[in-house]
Amino acid sequence: MKDFIFDKIISFFSSISGFLVILFIWMFYSGEFNPLILPSPRDTFSALEALINSGQFHNNLLITLRRTFIGYFSAMMLGIILAFLLFRFKILLKPFRPIITVIQTIPPIIWLALAVIWFGIAEDLTPIFLIFIVTFPIFFINVYEGLKDVDEEIIEMAVLYSASRKQIIFDIYFPQVLPHLVSAISIGLAFAYKSSIFAEFIGSSSGIGFALSMANSNLETDKLFAWALILVFLMLIVEYLILKPIQNKVTEWRFDE
Repeated sequence: MKDFIFDKIISFFSSISGFLVILFIWMFYSGEFNPLILPSPRDTFSALEALINSGQFHNNLLITLRRTFIGYFSAMMLGIILAFLLFRFKILLKPFRPIITVIQTIPPIIWLALAVIWFGIAEDLTPIFLIFIVTFPIFFINVYEGLKDVDEEIIEMAVLYSASRKQIIFDIYFPQVLPHLVSAISIGLAFAYKSSIFAEFIGSSSGIGFALSMANSNLETDKLFAWALILVFLMLIVEYLILKPIQNKVTEWRFDE
């Protein structure tokens, strides 16, 4: 039991050692530069406390999260549905696949510029559009590749032994597609998160990205660092408390299979 606890403690400090090194470097060099260029950790945490007490943190966080999840889940649903549809009716793949490739290859900055032209500095439409257009191809491509990996001979054998459509979907297709879908969820969420902040920075008048834009315009570097800490912390929560457990569960399930 003592060895187990000791190993856990060692593992924890190993995990945060990189952050501690960055913190010590930050503390050292912040004393060498003007706070306008590099605010100290103390100034940054004071700015963070002010953001929380003023309500800016709570309000902007909820706005950004709402936009992110609307765009993200819309892209997920359409990407999955379209992947299954084009896999089922392959005659539709030739006209649709180049369009998806074009969507994927156009840089996000161009989509954002178009969104601002089409929707203006909109509260929701511009960020949601960018999130959707950036993450949709990720879901489509990953799910479609998972479907392509299914062995057609297994499908033919299942049909031969009178397996139902439900059994074929959940016992053959689903286990094959699931790892690809989990990968798309992880990659897509990272892209959605960044796209949301990027779109709000340029094409919105609310949200965390807009708050970053205002701090940048007003030369409030301590607020910029405070918002950066918030974004890093949120992404760590999503990565280690949501995505990692899902990935581990899928790995264990496939191994058991």
